Parts: sequence; structure tokens; C-alpha cells
Amino acid sequence: MAYDVLTSGYVSMDHIVKIKSPARVGMTSLVDNATCATVFYGGCNVNIAYALCRLGANAMPILRVGPDWETNGFKAFLEDAGVSTEATEVIEGEATSVCYLIEDNEGQHITLFYPGSMDARYHRPLDDRFFEGARFGVVTVASRPDNEEFFRKCRLHNVPVVFGMKADSDAFPRPFLEQLLLKSQIIFTNESERALIEKDFGLGAITDLMERGEARTIVTTYGERGSQYWHLREDGSVETACVPVCACTEVVDTAGGGDAYMSGFLYGLLHDQPLEDCCRMGSTLSSFILEHEGCCTGAPDLKTFMSRYEAFKAC
Repeated sequence: MAYDVLTSGYVSMDHIVKIKSPARVGMTSLVDNATCATVFYGGCNVNIAYALCRLGANAMPILRVGPDWETNGFKAFLEDAGVSTEATEVIEGEATSVCYLIEDNEGQHITLFYPGSMDARYHRPLDDRFFEGARFGVVTVASRPDNEEFFRKCRLHNVPVVFGMKADSDAFPRPFLEQLLLKSQIIFTNESERALIEKDFGLGAITDLMERGEARTIVTTYGERGSQYWHLREDGSVETACVPVCACTEVVDTAGGGDAYMSGFLYGLLHDQPLEDCCRMGSTLSSFILEHEGCCTGAPDLKTFMSRYEAFKAC
């Protein structure tokens, strides 16, 4: 069975810890949220695949987990949403990747990450059959060997590469980053990531990547100011439009909002929607995630998603 979307990236068992004062060596900080002991399932590739499967798409993350994925509920979490675990490998004697997201009362963040089962030393070649007939392959933050293998298999099987830009020099050292920017068909960035690309690679504008490489669609998100896309038409001209943000009831947690945007956008592409509507779908899906703590908690089913999307589009 061919997959609509394959995703590469870290899995993460997220613990969100909010403290009442900035963390300092030798000082005790009181934790402010009762959910600090709750495990929120995440990781960019999981976030994207999970949200797409909730909408009925056939998406699969490439994962390595520890045996604890059964006792911590992660396996059931994926299966309940219809997320395929065909490409999930269990690493015996290791723990599934864990992340502690610490936020103080001034909005400053500290991130502690244990790669565990997703460590590069457990890297394995990927089965070619996963890639046969896949419509998109999404590259997010992972160990370099894992992403390089995923990227190579996408190219080998003519799977269009979708790159979710992250300013992570370990995951994306310059030579590999340049390769991804030049060989991806779709590129997603936020405003600061776009500026970084333009500066580091001497671009007059992000659309220069369309001339230098294979990019056909580039999307930049601007937070509460919405998003913008650029698309290279067959005649060589560039189509562009700005799309406002879809309002949400309350912004509880911004983590996972960018991944949700990518998911919604890709859902639109899978259903041959105009790019402007793909952006609207991205913004709509992101709005659900922002309303809840955790990167996947608020992921809607298709009926709920379409109801908000249609109301947003009608505005």
C-alpha cells in the first residue's frame, strides 16, 4: 500500500514544566503546572503524521522507539489514530526519546532532550518498499544519518521532498542543508529561518532557490500575521499570495503550531486544493493545536476541521 506522506524526524515523549522563577544554579524553582507529570507525545514527524491521519490521510512516520512505547501509551496513541507503525523499530534496552520543555515566568525556555532510541548510533538502512508510490517525503529534525538516508531514498524513488526548515546545525550542517534547499520541491520556514537562509546562502530573496534548485513552492509563516507562499508556474513566473491567520479561541501553547501548519497545507495538496486554500488549511489546523497544551492534543477529526476551515474561508 502506497503512503500519501512519509515523515522523518525525532520522536519525543514531551514533559512540559512551567516554573515560577527563572532557573538558576543552586536555587530551587517551584513548578507551576500540574501537567508537568503528563507525557505529551510528539516530535515533528509524529506531529505531522498524526495530524494527517486524524484527517483521514495515509501518513507514516519513520521511527525508532524503546520497549517502553507500550507501557507509556505511545503505541496505543498511534494505533488509535490510524497511524501506521510499519516503519517503527523497537530498540531493546533503550528508552524512547524524551524531552523536557522548561518555561519560566518570563517566557524564557530551556529544552533538555535525550535522543535515546533515535540516537544516530541506532541508524539503519530504510526499506525501499516504504517509499514506493509515496506522494511526499517530509524531512524534519532528526539525526543527520537518519535524514540523509531518508532523503536518499526519496530521491531514489522519485518521492517529492518537503523540507521543514529548522535552524539546527547538528541535524542540518551546511552541506546537507544546502542539498535539502536545492533538492526539495516544497520548503517551509518561519520568518527568522527564511532570513537565516537568505543571509547564509547570499540570496537576494528566498525565491532565488527556485532558480538555483528544484524548489517549486516555498511557504513562510509569520505567526499572528499569517503566512505567504511563492509558487513557480510552468511559464517561469512566480505566483504569490498572503493569507491571514485563522483565529483560535485561546492560545494555550504554541509548540507544534508550525508542524500543524505543514500538515494542513499538505492535506490540501493531497486533495488538489489551490495553494491559497492550502495555506488556509494549514492555518486552520494550526489553530486547533494552539488551543491545547501539547503538540498533538488538539488535533481534530475531519468533520471538526472542515467546519472551522469553511467558516474561516468564508470570512
